[in-house]
Amino acid sequence: MHPPDASDDLVISTPERVAFQYEIAGIGSRFLAQILDSLVITVIVIAITILAASMGGIFGSGELAILIEIILGFILLAGYFLVSEAAWNGQTLGKRAARLRVVGDHGEPVTLGQAAIRNLVRIVDFLPVFYAIGMLTLFINGRGKRLGDFAAGTLVVRDRERVSLYDLSSAPAGAVATPPPSASIWATPASTPTTAAPSSAPTGEPLALDAGLRRLVVAYAARREALPVARREALAQSAEPALRRALPDVVGTSGPLAALDQLAEREGISPYRPMYHGASSAMTWGVTTLIFFWMPLIAIPTGILAIVFATSAVREIRSAPNRYQGDDRAKTGRLLGIIGLSVSSVLLVLFIIALIFRSG
Repeated sequence: MHPPDASDDLVISTPERVAFQYEIAGIGSRFLAQILDSLVITVIVIAITILAASMGGIFGSGELAILIEIILGFILLAGYFLVSEAAWNGQTLGKRAARLRVVGDHGEPVTLGQAAIRNLVRIVDFLPVFYAIGMLTLFINGRGKRLGDFAAGTLVVRDRERVSLYDLSSAPAGAVATPPPSASIWATPASTPTTAAPSSAPTGEPLALDAGLRRLVVAYAARREALPVARREALAQSAEPALRRALPDVVGTSGPLAALDQLAEREGISPYRPMYHGASSAMTWGVTTLIFFWMPLIAIPTGILAIVFATSAVREIRSAPNRYQGDDRAKTGRLLGIIGLSVSSVLLVLFIIALIFRSG
């Protein structure tokens, strides 16, 4: 049992009032993980320094020692978080020790692209000293996210054991199922009945589901867009007896998978919303602007594009919130574009002033 942290849980509600709850890591636990990772990096840097000095001594070249230390140090600082989070399913050594994990906004495993984006924007979060902007963002947004999390569509949660779909489907039919702990993203809210009771489908047809089957249907409905057909069929086969009792005609004519899909649709759960293309474009141009801030000929047009795409995306997403997602990504892309554009414009102005004074 973890002690309470300084962050509220993130609850994603569905039209059926089924809540998927994530226990978001607070600032204290994230700071502890960062301290541990910093210690690990420090130890590795010391080892690199010893190695570089040894190589320099062997070849009698101080320049070689400096070159080795610079190259290996850059690789370490640039790749430690990226490689760790991508290879260890959202965890670094510090996060593993603090029992934290980086996941996508909907609880899915973090991808290589998401790990790359969140750690690229880490440069901005670190400014001006030791994650000042990142800490300020965590305080302001109230969702446990720094700029890198907004950019990549990720969040840091406590690492708890989840309930798998196969565990749900193996529950005995008609038995009273004990709800899992609220920290699980597949947890059924306490208000959900624990005994079989008639539930009103959107079409007005009453349908009685036992607690175990309904939990499977809710979890399946939230993830079926990402499940391959073979996995969906296996889940349906494992729950065929309960599905046959709920929809005997559908199972008899079309099979258990059709019955499971029909029950998922009757639950009214449609969590999958595609990312609005303009939000992704704004994020791409914003990151490009940040990378090439020192080249005004690139940063200025890309910064303008980031702002334009983000403004359009935010407007479209707000007009159809149930159709698209990506509001946070669009805003972050716009912010990165503004930061990169501002810095690049200042550099350009300073360069022009220097040319004027030099020619004068």
